[in-house]
Amino acid sequence: MRQDLRFSLCAIVLPLCLMAPLWAQVTKQNLDLPYDAIGDGEDEEEAPEIVTFYGTTLEADAFFYVIDRSGSMSNNNELAAAKREVRKNLTEFSDRVQFGIFFVDKDLKQFPAGGQPAVANPGMKGSAMSFLQSFQVGGGSCPGAGFVAALRMANQATSQRKVVVYVGDGGGTCHGADEAQYLQKTLGEVSAQNYQRATINTVGVVEVSGLREKFLRALAGGNGGTYTFIAR
Repeated sequence: MRQDLRFSLCAIVLPLCLMAPLWAQVTKQNLDLPYDAIGDGEDEEEAPEIVTFYGTTLEADAFFYVIDRSGSMSNNNELAAAKREVRKNLTEFSDRVQFGIFFVDKDLKQFPAGGQPAVANPGMKGSAMSFLQSFQVGGGSCPGAGFVAALRMANQATSQRKVVVYVGDGGGTCHGADEAQYLQKTLGEVSAQNYQRATINTVGVVEVSGLREKFLRALAGGNGGTYTFIAR
């Protein structure tokens, strides 16, 4: 009986003992694998493009510029300064960036005209440079249309990280409308269009009144961005 019991125990324990070196070897091999071997098939997210606009660092893969060209932008050559800032960014973009440009006064002019975001290849950059140079100071101030158009274009961009930048005096004297009501309406339109949560930064130039500064601060603050005033 005792012999049978010893034989049974040996039959169980011996295979385990023989397997132990093999298990240790497999475990060691697993430990020797490089750390990044796990999940090696997963795609890594590319780092965003980083540019500077009026001293503010922007990090995104798609950039949309809303530029005020109302009469006040002739002061201190502010429109020319805004164009220089956009041109500088264009030269810095890699060809994986998407972008759009919007000039606002009483009317709206946009690039590309079709409403789809441009890809920053050499040809599109060259066309954008020509577009920038073709506009001078106009009249009136209807920025709401520019924000809506910029966000619609941003919503069509395939890039995940998107930023909209506004430069101007924050005015909303659009076709004789009450300015306070017009700017409040614009905030609502932006909120409705920005369902993909693009970051919106605002840059105030020239004379930014209390009402207009409040608008630019609210616009940036409500959309994850920053407000900057440029004093000359």
